Amino acid sequence: MEESKRTLQGKVAIVTGASRGIGASIATRLAKHGASVVINYLNSASEARELSKRLHNDYRVGTLAVKADISKPEDVAKIFQQTMICFGTIDIVVSNAGIEHFGDLSAVKPEEIDHVFDVNVKGQFFVAQQAEKLMKEGGRLILTSSVSAVMGVPRHAIYAASKAAVTGMTKCLAWDFGKKNITVNCIAAGGVKSDMYEKNAKEYMKNGQDLSMDEIDARVSAWSPLGRVGMPDDIAGAVALLASDEAGWITGQTLHVSGGAHMATA
Repeated sequence: MEESKRTLQGKVAIVTGASRGIGASIATRLAKHGASVVINYLNSASEARELSKRLHNDYRVGTLAVKADISKPEDVAKIFQQTMICFGTIDIVVSNAGIEHFGDLSAVKPEEIDHVFDVNVKGQFFVAQQAEKLMKEGGRLILTSSVSAVMGVPRHAIYAASKAAVTGMTKCLAWDFGKKNITVNCIAAGGVKSDMYEKNAKEYMKNGQDLSMDEIDARVSAWSPLGRVGMPDDIAGAVALLASDEAGWITGQTLHVSGGAHMATA
């Protein structure tokens, strides 16, 4: 990339859940724009190390891979502590890690609910707590919701509720972080062909288990006025915008990055 386009040159970004899928695309886009990137992972150690090496070599930025479970506050603190030790500052935090959940209403167990909320809600709150302590003034905090929070999908109540909680959290955190001139926004993604795309798409669709990949793509494309499936890089582009200086007057917002899919129903 031309030096003039390295709009995040010299900045340091943390991306949770960044070893693969959407998270890896976000980390790559931020590095492409010049940011040093901390790649958080839980289970995909080899993927995280490979991504870290590739971003360092391709974009001449600092990288660091940190294993941590964001549902545990002590692990989240470790991500931020290691970032400060390695880079000395934190400018951008992207809370991307999360889990999906589907379940028949009568069969969902209390521990399933706890697990989803531990990761999708409490985990993002723990990330925000550490960001508030250590992020420099003028920083960017970007959380992750989903179009599921507004669409209404059968067997998806727990996940949708967890993502709706993040939307509400974003508005409140915008006030909490405003005193440090830090913006807080949220990405609500939808219809993205990530590593979990086929499995999740079949759950979203009626008789989805019987569909081929081509049939899944056709249905997902039909949800969008643009007539195509979203890609991880579509989400990464929106994150890069919110992370940039140009987004300094945007805060407390949930940006639907779904090709308009949130206007349709499954």
